[in-house]
Amino acid sequence: MLHTLSLVRTVRTALVGVALLALAAPSFASDVILKLDSLTDFGTAVVQGGFVEGETGGVILAAQAGQYPVTLKELQVFVGKQASVPFTSITVQLRVWSTSTISGSSPSLGAAVYTSPQIGFTADALNVWDVSAANLVMNGPFTVGCTVVDTNFISLIAGNQPNLVTDNNGCQNGKNWVRQTNGVWANLCSFGVSGDLVIRVKASTGNGTGQFNSFPNGLAGNFAPSLSGSGSLAGGAAFQIAFAGLPPATTTTLIVSLNPLFAPFKGGELGPFPDLLIPLGTGAGSFNLNASMPSGLPPMLELYLQSWTPDAGAPAGLDATNTLQLVTP
Repeated sequence: MLHTLSLVRTVRTALVGVALLALAAPSFASDVILKLDSLTDFGTAVVQGGFVEGETGGVILAAQAGQYPVTLKELQVFVGKQASVPFTSITVQLRVWSTSTISGSSPSLGAAVYTSPQIGFTADALNVWDVSAANLVMNGPFTVGCTVVDTNFISLIAGNQPNLVTDNNGCQNGKNWVRQTNGVWANLCSFGVSGDLVIRVKASTGNGTGQFNSFPNGLAGNFAPSLSGSGSLAGGAAFQIAFAGLPPATTTTLIVSLNPLFAPFKGGELGPFPDLLIPLGTGAGSFNLNASMPSGLPPMLELYLQSWTPDAGAPAGLDATNTLQLVTP
C-alpha cells in the first residue's frame, strides 16, 4: 500500500527529456503537452517515495474542447531520487486508458488500451517514451499510468530510492490517482501528497484522421483547376480526392509522390517529384476519386498530389492544380 512519506528537494528537472527511443515522430505546430503539473527547470520536486513495487501512479488528462480528437505521440514521466542514493534508474511500465471515470466502492478503469514493455527510466530527468506507432486516438479525457516495477528498494524506511515525483503547489483532487497493490484505485490527494504527478503526454490535436494540406502553387490558363481532400487517412478508412475546374473532355495527369519537389516547370511549379503519373479522364471538368490508405502505414507519412492538364490558355499549354499534401495520422 502507498506510504505517505515524501521527500522534498530542489532538482534540475532536465525537462528537455531523455529519449528512450532513438527515433521520435515529427513535431507539428498542432502538438500540445497535456499535463497537470507545473514543474519547471530548477523547480521544487517532491519525491513520492511511498510508491512501492506493483503500485501505479495515474493522472487524468484532458485537451481543450476544440482540440479533439488528439493522437498520443509521447508519454513523459519525471523520476527523482535523493542525492545520496547510488541507484540512478527505476524500472516502470506505462499504460493508457481511454476513459477517465474512477468511481464507486472499488474504482476501476477497466482494460488499458496501451501497455508498454518494462522500461528503465533515468532518475532526475523527464523520460520520454514514443507511442506514435500505437495510433492512440482519444476523443475525450483519458488516463495515463506509470507502474513501479522495480525501485531498487533497499530499505523499508528509506523512500528515497528512484521514484515518481510531484510538483509542490497543491494536488488537484480527483485527477491524481494511485492503483495500490491490492488492485484498488485511490485518490492520491487523500494520502497528503503536496502536488500533481509529473506524468505528461505529447499529442497532436485534431488529426486523428490525418491531414489534407494545400499548397497554393496552381497554374491557371483558360481554366483554374483545383484539388481538395476529405475523409480519413487512417489505415483502411475511406477518403476522397476532389478535382474541380478542369478543362472538360480531355485527359489530366495526376502526379503522385512521397517526396516534394516544388521546382519550376512549364511556367508554373511542379509540387511532387514525378514518381508516379496517372492519366485520368476529366469528364465534365469535375470528378471525385474514392480511395483508402492501406493498413500498417507509419504515422505522419506524407503523400503529394498535383494534376497537370492541357490548356491552350496556359503559358506553356498546360495548367496545374494546387499541390495537395496528405499526412497519415
